[in-house]
This record gives sequence, C-alpha cells and structure tokens, in this order.
Amino acid sequence: MTDRNQDPLANPDEADLVMPTSYPSAAQQYGQRLFQLRTRHGLKVRDLEDRTREILAARVAELRKRPENANLTAPELEDLAGKPVSKSAISRIEKGKPPSVDAGKLLDEALNAQGTLEILAGPARAEPSGHLPVTPPYFVGRQSELEQLTRLTSQPPDHETSAVIVIGGLPGVGKSALALQWAHGMYARFDLVLYAALGGYTSGSPASHTEILADLLRGLSVERDHVPATEQQRETLLREHLRRRKQQVLVLLDNARDSQQVKPLLKSLAGTTVVVTSRQELSGLVIDHNARTVRLDTLTDREACSLAADIIADDRVEAEPDAVAQLVDLCASLPLAILVAAERVAADPDTSIGEHVAALADVERRLQLLDIDESGGVRAAFEWSYRTLRPDTARMFRLLSLYPRPRVTTQAACALAGVTIDKGLRLLDDLAQAHLLHQVTIDSFHFHDLLRVYAAEQADQQPEDERHDALVRLVTWFHHTVNGAAWALTPMRDHHVHLSPTSHQVTPLAFGDFTSAFTWCSTELSSLSAVARLGIDHGLYFETWRMAIDLFDYLVHSRTTELWITLMELAVEAAEKDGHTSRLAEAQEKLAEGYRRGGRIDDACEFDERAARTASAHGPSRTLGFALLGLGKAAHTAGDLTEAFVLTRRALDVAVATGTQIGEAMGHIALGSVYRDLATRDLAIEHGEKAVTMFASADDQHGVAVALVPLARTYLAFGLFGQALRACAHAQEAYAATADRWGRADALGVNAEVLDRLGDHQAASKCLREALPLLQGHDDGMAGRFADYLAGIEDR
Repeated sequence: MTDRNQDPLANPDEADLVMPTSYPSAAQQYGQRLFQLRTRHGLKVRDLEDRTREILAARVAELRKRPENANLTAPELEDLAGKPVSKSAISRIEKGKPPSVDAGKLLDEALNAQGTLEILAGPARAEPSGHLPVTPPYFVGRQSELEQLTRLTSQPPDHETSAVIVIGGLPGVGKSALALQWAHGMYARFDLVLYAALGGYTSGSPASHTEILADLLRGLSVERDHVPATEQQRETLLREHLRRRKQQVLVLLDNARDSQQVKPLLKSLAGTTVVVTSRQELSGLVIDHNARTVRLDTLTDREACSLAADIIADDRVEAEPDAVAQLVDLCASLPLAILVAAERVAADPDTSIGEHVAALADVERRLQLLDIDESGGVRAAFEWSYRTLRPDTARMFRLLSLYPRPRVTTQAACALAGVTIDKGLRLLDDLAQAHLLHQVTIDSFHFHDLLRVYAAEQADQQPEDERHDALVRLVTWFHHTVNGAAWALTPMRDHHVHLSPTSHQVTPLAFGDFTSAFTWCSTELSSLSAVARLGIDHGLYFETWRMAIDLFDYLVHSRTTELWITLMELAVEAAEKDGHTSRLAEAQEKLAEGYRRGGRIDDACEFDERAARTASAHGPSRTLGFALLGLGKAAHTAGDLTEAFVLTRRALDVAVATGTQIGEAMGHIALGSVYRDLATRDLAIEHGEKAVTMFASADDQHGVAVALVPLARTYLAFGLFGQALRACAHAQEAYAATADRWGRADALGVNAEVLDRLGDHQAASKCLREALPLLQGHDDGMAGRFADYLAGIEDR
C-alpha cells in the first residue's frame, strides 16, 4: 500500500520505475488529495474539523445580520448555514469515501484549495462507472472464500460450456461485496469482466431475460440503440460477440431470483466463467450445470469488530472497545447491519458508542433479531438508520419506493417529492451519504433492492393521500416532459398539443433540440411503460393516454417496436377505461401501426378496422384518415391494387377535408406507390413528388426522407436512374440527421437496386453491407433479404 505521507507527484522521475497493478478510484484520489492538503497545512484531523466549524460560525453570524432572518432561532440559522465536517467524516473521506456536496465545498474553503477539491468531489460521488461496480469501501476478512473462488476458477472453461460458481448465504451477509472484491482482483486473469444486476429480491419484478441480455451487451460496448429488440436476437448477438473476442471472460450475475432466471443465460455464455450471487441455494444450477458453491457465513467476532472499527474513528473505538463488541453482537455479525449501524455511530460523534448500542439493542429486541425471516436483521438495521433521518429526508426515502424502477433521476425524484431541484439534491445526497441510496452518476441514483423493500413498508404506513399525491406528481411530470420532448423532436408537425400548466409541484424538463429530446426518451425507455402502467392503476387515464400518444414520433424515429406496442396497448386501455371514443380510435390506429411494423399484419388490420369504425362515428378526422391509410397499405401488400386504390384515395380525401398536412402527404406517398404498381408513370411520379414538396415546405426532414424512398422506387421502376440515385442520397442524409437507422437502411437498399441495374455491382454491394448493421435489432426480415441479395450479387 502507498504510504499516505508520500506525495506521488513529488518526484516525477520515479514514475516509470514500477508499473502499477491497479489505479485508485476517483473517491480514493479525492481522499489522497485531501490528506496531502491537510498535512501540507500542518493540520491534524481535529484541526480541520475546527476550521469547518469556524467557517460555519462566520456564516451564522452573517446570516443573523440579514433582515429576512430576524425571526429565525439559533438552531434554524445553524441548519441554514450547514453542518461541520466531523473528524470521523474526514477520516472516512481520506480512506476513500466520497464527500457530500456540502462537505466538498466546506473542505475546499477550509483548506483554501481554490475549487480543486470541489472539482474532484463530483467524479468521486458519480462512481461507479464502467462494466463493474467499484469494490465496497469497507471489506474485511473472507480470505478463505476469496481463495476458494480463485481455486475454483483456476482452469478456463471449454468453448462449449460455462464454468459456474454460486455464492450463497443469508441476505446482507456480503455476497455481492465478496463477488466484487474478488472480481476486481481478477483483471490479470480475465480479459473482460461483465456485470448484470438480476434484481431477484426487490420490491419490483426480477430483471427479465431480455433485460439481462441487454445489460451484458452494453457491457460489451454495444450502444443502447444498437441492442436488438427481441430476446433471440440479443442471445445471438451476445454469443457472436463472445465468440469473436476469443478472450477469457468473467460474468458476474448479481442477486439471482432462482435457477430458472440464470439457466437461459448460460446458453449464450459458453466459454465464460460465470459467478452468481443469490440468497437461494440454486440447486438447479448445481444439478444441471455442475455449478460449484461458495457458501458465505456471518463474520467472525474479530472480523466484525474490525469492520466496525474501519468505519468509526479509531480513537472512539479504542475508548469503547466493549461497546463496539456489543454493537456487532446486536447486529448478529451480519455485515450489512454492521455497516448501517457503524455509519450512524460515525456520523454522530457527540453521542457515545454505548448510547448508540443501547438504542440499537431496543430495536433488536423489538424485531427479535435472532428470530427472523430472511430480511429481518437487515430491516432492524435499516429502521434504526431510518429513524434518525430528518423528516424531509425520511419522506424522500419513503416516496422513492413508489418509483417503478430501482434507478431514478434527480428530476423524477424531485417530482415524486414535490420539491425543488436544489432541495431534492440535498435530500438525495443525505440518503447517499447514509448509504440508503447509491449515486450512480451525477444525475441518477440506484435504490438497493432490500432498502427499496424497507422503504415501501414505511411508505405503506403513511396516509394513502401522501402516496397518491406523489404518484400523481410523478405521472404528471412524465406527461409534461414527454410532451416537451415531442415538440422538440418534430416541432413542424401539426398533431402536437400544448398542455395547460400543471397545478402540481413539478417542473417538467425543457428540451432545446432534437438530440436532447431523443436522448432523454432513449435513456428513460425502461421507465416510460412502467409509469404509464402506474397512471392507469391510479385513474390518470388522460395523462397516460396523452403520454403514449406524444411518444409516437420518438417511436417512429427509434423503431423500438416492442415499446411502441406496449405503450399503445396501454393507451388503448386508458381510453377504454375513460370511455373516450375519439381518444380510443387514435390509440387503436397508432397501435395498428406498431403491429404492422412488428410484422403482426393481422393484428394491424384488426385495429385499423376498429379505429375506422370508432372514428367514423365522429365524422372525418385525422384518425379516420390514418386508419384508412393503414387498411390501404394492407390491401396493397396483399396484391389487391383496386382495394388499395379505393382506400388510399378515401384516406387522402379525409386528410384534405380535415386539414391534416402530414396525413395528406402520407396519402400522396401511398397513392403514388399504388399508381407505380399500376404502371401509371405520370401519376405515380406526380403524387410522390407532391409528398416530398409538402414535407420540404414544412422543413420536416424526416418526412422528406419518408417520401423520397418510395419516390426513388418509382423512379427506378420507370428507368429514371439518375433521379432515383439523387433521391436515395438525399433520403440517407435526412434519415441520418433524424436518428432513423431503419429508414437509412431502406434508402441504402433502394440505392443498391439502382446501382445494380446500372451494372455497378461493387457499389451496390457496398450499399448493402452498409445497410445490414443498421437493421440489427430492427428488421430481421429486411436484413435477410439484403443478405440474400448481397450474396447473389457477389456470386455473379
């Protein structure tokens, strides 16, 4: 271990003498820098604490002079000024614990660091990042288990199977901590380490097979929008990535529900070493996959006391060794319970360890710590910590359990609680510092599985109105934020609505451009349908319906077909329960389009027919026009050109009658395609070019691309190759600018056909090779046709 008294920057000439085997985390770097600055100022830890108290005393004096604070009491002024950084906190920060926002600013000022400590504090709080969470900040003992894991993985698996190791034991015994501690020491043995949280024991549902595959693919640097939509596609892509790498790969699957959650994953993880943590025995893996088991017991008395001592300042431990022994005894030597209890002792230096132990003893007796179910001991520790939170922090803790996913952004959390961003950040930071919430990035937090369960129990004890109001705020926030995103994605389109300002205490996000709106929607993919479900369950039918409808343009651009179908099915359900037929018709029509893009043609026809029937009762409307257009597409695909013409003509007439510009343009596209297949050249070109002109006049680049590709097919059909190539090139540019990978691939496919007809087979092949990766996860059927076409060209 590096001597803390030695400044690693002091002698750069020695930097190349030794190659480091690992690098300090951002939190460790912050701790090292804090130690260096403190010692350079000749300060002891207690001296630095005193400096922070002096700064706060000056702040209180300054606050007292302000007229607006005249009626505040001394404690209220002190709370407004902030808390000093205690000796215990400074010691823990220097050992690698990230500082809070307030502590980072206060330490920077106390050491006259001119902002450098404050800058370092941000990345320290944002860890972990990358494929694997960071090692636990406090870890003792487990030498035998670490050696056992190393021994069990000493031989690499063959290429056809996985080597599976299961870490089992009680909840809170440290299974995940052991796995992470060991995995971080294995980078020399393994070329790659992948991680997935399986969520087996949470207040929500365990992670699905499809979600786990997506996590593993992202660990392989597959970008989110490149992750295929279906389970089979994700399995295939995962196998291909691992096969191509030919590396030693470790896969850590954390918190498995049961063997059945893990078994389907193993067929995609052949040739890897798989370590699974679970509170279940996972006998199915032992029997069917020859898994080896590492069983984890509670800590020994010596290890448990050492863990507590690492968290509490050394001088306090030396002064009350018996109290420390009693503390770990009351925690039943369970690591998670010790961590929570000792953190509370460390954060309250003015109360003796013995007094803390007396309080914990009362909780232990009340919850019968030694006569518990699988989470009782942990619950006792959580309750003790929870009881000491300030009322507003405790309220935030409870309300976070209502969020439908374990990962939550700052803005969504503030909406739940109905507080400003500044206050919400302080509350979230308080929870993160108390280890009741984990900060993942600067702007997002993860609620640990068991803590989320405990918080939900506490929320259930509060008035129903508090929970209902929080959920209304959350759904309202998403409702308005999605509406803002829709406007930013396609501001030129005529189907958007302006929502009235909400009376609820929420501040929706604002988006300045297409990219920021598209990125937010993509980031919140896993939450959107879950929040919509909450909306229906709590009677927020309009908000749920409108949110799904407003996501339509994002779904068109991103081609996330499964989410499209899920959201529109929820929109249909919301409209049905609300008894609003015109909204129902619009949801049915948009669901039909999702079914069509997902290859469910019969379902698409059924819902277009439903939408047409429902909408017809209200006379001509944009919904009726689009439903007729969908039925026309179905007839065209089936080869019934007469029926396709009749339906498409009706759709176009309805769009014109209702002043629906995008509907009119789409009608021209469809009618031009029908005329093309009827070999009516002039009308086919006229309608196709009319659609392009309409979209271009509205500065709708995505619409222009949508119109150009079928027009290029028309040009190609009638031998106008130069015009076809220009249309394809323009369409590719427009699709690329609007993040539509499928559309760009479609344009490349037509481009290849034109070049092939012109005899430029090499250029045609290049287009097809460029198109194939764009279709991955979006359209297997088109990808297969392109692959066959490419093979045919190359075989000539």
